[in-house]
Amino acid sequence: MVSTVFARRAARGTVWTAAATWLNRLFVLVVVLVLARNLDARQFGVLGVATLAANVALQLNEGGMIDALIWWPGRQDRDAAETTLLSLMVLGAVLGGLLVALAPAIATVFSAPDALPLLRVYGIVIFVDATGSAYIGMLTRELDFRRRFFPDVLPSVCGSLLTVGLALGGVGIWSLVIGDLVTGILRMLVGFVVVGRHTVPRWHAALAAKLMRFGRAALASTFLEFALQNIDYALVALLLGPVALGLYTIAFRVAILPFLVVTWVIAGVAFPLYARVINDRPAVQRVLELTMRVCGSLVVLMGVGVATLAPSLELLGQRWAPSVPVARWLGIYICIRSAAFTASSLLRVVNPRVNALLKGAWVVLLAVLIATVGRNGITTVGAIQVVVAIPLLAAYLLLVRRLAGVSIWPVILDMARIAFAAAVAAAATLALRHAVAPLADPTSLGALVVLGIVFCATYALALALILPGVASDVRGLRELAGKKNETAARALAAESVP
Repeated sequence: MVSTVFARRAARGTVWTAAATWLNRLFVLVVVLVLARNLDARQFGVLGVATLAANVALQLNEGGMIDALIWWPGRQDRDAAETTLLSLMVLGAVLGGLLVALAPAIATVFSAPDALPLLRVYGIVIFVDATGSAYIGMLTRELDFRRRFFPDVLPSVCGSLLTVGLALGGVGIWSLVIGDLVTGILRMLVGFVVVGRHTVPRWHAALAAKLMRFGRAALASTFLEFALQNIDYALVALLLGPVALGLYTIAFRVAILPFLVVTWVIAGVAFPLYARVINDRPAVQRVLELTMRVCGSLVVLMGVGVATLAPSLELLGQRWAPSVPVARWLGIYICIRSAAFTASSLLRVVNPRVNALLKGAWVVLLAVLIATVGRNGITTVGAIQVVVAIPLLAAYLLLVRRLAGVSIWPVILDMARIAFAAAVAAAATLALRHAVAPLADPTSLGALVVLGIVFCATYALALALILPGVASDVRGLRELAGKKNETAARALAAESVP
């Protein structure tokens, strides 16, 4: 019975996680587009300062405890969940209070006094988000992605609809802050209804020590991942000002969508699956190949598509024209970053400390280059992202081979084929754009639709010819999860706490 349940949950995890993420990101996209149409670059920059500071606390408020709870190999599941819940509630309260206290200093440093009241409201968001995250972590540990769908999606949809309504009603930058607050409160309440009613926040000292041992490395990795995604925002704001931050933000928000829609889905399912089949090397090899191929084929379609169709950002208003060159660079960067992040799901299991060190090196290198060369403008910052990402992706693949004992050559060959298909599609689309004058209008929705269809069709045809069978890879991953269910279930039951 246990193995049957495990198989069902592991096999369906991708579907539920994908549905939740795609719905969330669809509404995020709508919010970004509505805000871009109703705010100017400076307002976007002020909002970026507030959300950047809040997101720092949001990353810290898990304290690595969510990853530790998912990893937890012992039989005392309820005690581990209770300890995690209490830890996150306390941590969320502390970090929320710190954000409120530091709000004046943050607004001053980033030359954004308008961000001060926004930061104070985000202090409340920090606490409710920490509690809601604990409930979602409990469901993730059990691979119960079906029930996790509700606290994942319903609050985000409600918050996004509220944000859009407020923005259209002229509320301005406050529309997103109010929407985020409502989202956090609803996520906490829905999580409590779905799973939290049976879990009381309680401290179990012996378990807490073991959870925190794993959590320290996980927290470092998580925070460094956040730093990797946001160090550019911080430095652009400090070096170039709120207007430049607003222009950079709209480009990054569009370019990051493939990462959020595809990479987070696949990595979110791959991590708990790796944790349960890590002692079966053939299974690990197959999961690595399937996840890298599925993620790569989808992310490259969207990432290179963003780079190719970037001029259409002017559909949101000609004031966003300076964002076009940086969007091209960031579209390519997201493809490389996604490949590294997918590989890191395996490193998080076999050696989270090495994973954290790699991310730390990435952050430091990125910060140094942006702080020096990045002063030349936001387009230079986008180019720096690509230059840094290439050698770091190579490092991730080499360390996966060394520490997990898997072969990376099939992965490299697949990545090369996918990149070639994208290059063919981009060349065909750009040639058509230059050949047909009406398609060169960046403010034409019709031109965007036609060019988008041409790009997608050409990419799909090229990929089908040089890498057939990609469409069946998700099914292959689900079948692998089912085949490994008995081994994984026995291992989960037999493992003892280290």
